[in-house]
Amino acid sequence: MKKIFALSLCVLLLLTGFCSCKGKKDVENLTCHEAVEIIAKAYGPDYSPNVAIPDEVLSSDFGLNLAEMESYYGEMPQIGLSCDRIVVVKAAKGEADTIEKRFEEAKEQFEKNSIEYSNGQKIGTAVILSEGDFVCFFMLGADYGGEDVGEGSSREINFYEKQQQIGIDAWNSIFYNE
Repeated sequence: MKKIFALSLCVLLLLTGFCSCKGKKDVENLTCHEAVEIIAKAYGPDYSPNVAIPDEVLSSDFGLNLAEMESYYGEMPQIGLSCDRIVVVKAAKGEADTIEKRFEEAKEQFEKNSIEYSNGQKIGTAVILSEGDFVCFFMLGADYGGEDVGEGSSREINFYEKQQQIGIDAWNSIFYNE
């Protein structure tokens, strides 16, 4: 009897440990602006966007349609040719896949136009994430300063992938307990 009790207790403790580690957070009241702030904070001084992206730019650069969104917020640098951008959308019911597709198309367009930017490799590592009705697009972080800048070296691409991972980790922290 004691062995069964001890075994049951061990199983219960194990299950409790699994359930509490990676549980989902309640994000019912999360705003898109708050999500952007959390990601921005993760980048610290390497976060360069400093103005809200105007609606007309969200439409022209990202193909976003107001009817497909419940709410949204994005930021970009006010001055300069930096490609840094972030947009978080809470999609209207059933529209998350549409928003994700629009972000994929925008990424392709940014890549085609990357000649405008001195950090085109960062564009190639742009990230699109979704969780429920929330969809996020970003290309953020420090700029690569190596001698082979702009050449698409594995060091440069690896650098930008690590920069984007900062945002991925911050995004995940919004929705999941660690």
